[in-house]
Amino acid sequence: MILEDNFFPEPEQHPATVTVAEICERFTAAGLPCKAERHQDEVRIIFESRKSNLVFTVNASGCPLTATMPDETDYDADFACVLFEVFDSIGWTYAPV
Repeated sequence: MILEDNFFPEPEQHPATVTVAEICERFTAAGLPCKAERHQDEVRIIFESRKSNLVFTVNASGCPLTATMPDETDYDADFACVLFEVFDSIGWTYAPV
């Protein structure tokens, strides 16, 4: 599996009702421990022992609108599979940039 350096998961047909904190819990449960850090209108998910981070734009209630992965990444196939599984679980699709 090849993961693009930047990608924009987007809700399939409805806005996400899950919060970024809940997404972070799903990553941790799937074996990717992480923490969420809020910065104005975005939230960063920082994965333990990895350079890779996800950056979400969020609405006023903390629900994600878009997500990107900055260029500095250190993912592998296992890491990418977990990312996609978590996004699948919340009903998001992937659009390579």
